[in-house]
Amino acid sequence: MNDAIEDLFDKGLDHFNVDSYDEAVKIFSEVLKMDPDHPDGWYYRGLAHANKGSFDMAIDDFTKAVEKNPHDIDSYIGRGEAWQSMGKFKRALEDFRKALEIQPDNPDFKNLVNDMEEQLQTL
Repeated sequence: MNDAIEDLFDKGLDHFNVDSYDEAVKIFSEVLKMDPDHPDGWYYRGLAHANKGSFDMAIDDFTKAVEKNPHDIDSYIGRGEAWQSMGKFKRALEDFRKALEIQPDNPDFKNLVNDMEEQLQTL
């Protein structure tokens, strides 16, 4: 992988880690222009969008991440949480179930699925 891209990505992470999400989004966008297949670029830009409350944009980025890597558990969870924040619980449940399907023994994913199923029953 290109050192300049990784240095830029690390700079984006630095901004992300101090809650400077607008700047992180800009930097991750630059990374993705340089390398549209960057393994973590889509995920972290999606996470930065989600942390800003831009859930539609987060969902788009998480979707791109899982299209590029269908086993990207973090992006399924991130997208599920974005759907949940938007009140789209059935879609959230689908993503949480997908993460659980990939890692069936993960107790956190089991709890997410169970909690979402309970929430859907109360609607």
